[in-house]
Amino acid sequence: MSNSKKAYKLEDIPQATRYNEPLNPFHEFFTDFSGFRGEFEESIIYKSLGTKKVGDSYELPNEPLTHKKIIFLGGMRGSGKTSELAKYAYKLENNNGFFCVTCNIDVDLDINDLEYMDILILQLENLTKKLDIKGVEVDNGIINAMNNWFQERENEIKNTLKAEMGVETEIKAETPIWFPLLKILGKFKTGISGSHERVAAIRTVLKNNFNRFESLFNEFIEEANLKLRQQNIGREILFIIDGLEKTLSAETRRRIIVDEQNRIEKIKAFTIFTLPIELLNRRQYLNRFAQVEVFPYIKIIDINNEDVKPAYQKFKEFLLKRIAEQLFENNDIITKIIKFSGGSPRQLLMICSNIYPNAKDDDQKITAEVVDKVLKKMSNDKASLITKQMFEKIKEINHCVLKGEKPLYDEVLQKLLEEDYVFEYNSGTYKRVNPILELSDHFMKHVS
Repeated sequence: MSNSKKAYKLEDIPQATRYNEPLNPFHEFFTDFSGFRGEFEESIIYKSLGTKKVGDSYELPNEPLTHKKIIFLGGMRGSGKTSELAKYAYKLENNNGFFCVTCNIDVDLDINDLEYMDILILQLENLTKKLDIKGVEVDNGIINAMNNWFQERENEIKNTLKAEMGVETEIKAETPIWFPLLKILGKFKTGISGSHERVAAIRTVLKNNFNRFESLFNEFIEEANLKLRQQNIGREILFIIDGLEKTLSAETRRRIIVDEQNRIEKIKAFTIFTLPIELLNRRQYLNRFAQVEVFPYIKIIDINNEDVKPAYQKFKEFLLKRIAEQLFENNDIITKIIKFSGGSPRQLLMICSNIYPNAKDDDQKITAEVVDKVLKKMSNDKASLITKQMFEKIKEINHCVLKGEKPLYDEVLQKLLEEDYVFEYNSGTYKRVNPILELSDHFMKHVS
């Protein structure tokens, strides 16, 4: 999480506007955009998970829920999903609610080489760590069964590789209850970031024994849920799995979510996954076993091409939490930056982060001149790789905006969405061209 401070000088702006660092709800920069995302409301998530609002908390029923909901929260990169998930974890976690376990796969796993089994190992490790921290003691039977199962798999891997992984799982009387499981899970997680041969052997062995693993995983979850309720710590475990869109290969993301659907479905635990933008077109398929919600950008221009003033005001709050208002030469500059953000928090921060490097040496304030320079440069860079076919689709989208219609979906539109050439609002029903793109020489030549 970010430890950046508010900028009171131009040279402090890049640190205050780092756009790849998520925020928790307690950070001074955190801005709650609830109610500004069109058809999407966070209450949809809370209700879908089976909670009811009681005072300021979201609580679960007294009786255990038999159906464990899986939710995919999909949307464009930079829409604020990670910060939103941190807010959900904060609001949902309480004695009568969820016991939230967050897994940031882009931080803890190899985003260059990732499979679903790797994520499951991380889920188990993070859950075990948190149970240990909270002093939750699950029945020894399931812990021993998990340890024995991993020990057997370790022996299979050792035989495959003709070498030892170095996993020690002997349980001694004085050993803390969680130590053996944490140790072996840590070793397996380390193993899946090692040599190609070792990684392949570990994954193959785990997948070949998935049926038993799935059974143990689900039994472990239920035993932990039981102890959480008995100790009045929580009523259900909720896994929050974030960072999938940051993996470097779209094929990797598709393989994990689409090809592994059967394994995902067999894990009986409440889970929220972030869903990369390119997989939203599979929502009808995913809805067979899960719930897909679109997390859009903030709509700052409505269908009648009018500014949404409350959204502008909320973005101004978002901006001025990071940059002191006196640094702006005038209020029109703030308005302009918000306009060309297109309703994307990330794009707004990208604009601001480029201000200081492009300012004149003697500048003491953010001027219209430097903002125009930044926008033009970002625009030309953005447009440099657009194809003729993509420009034709952009023309169609602009035409649809004028007529209040929805553009037809095709592979070109999907590409435009993935590359942030086109922004999506509401539940995906409203699309507009990225306003920065419209400033480029390339755009004005081929579209205007």
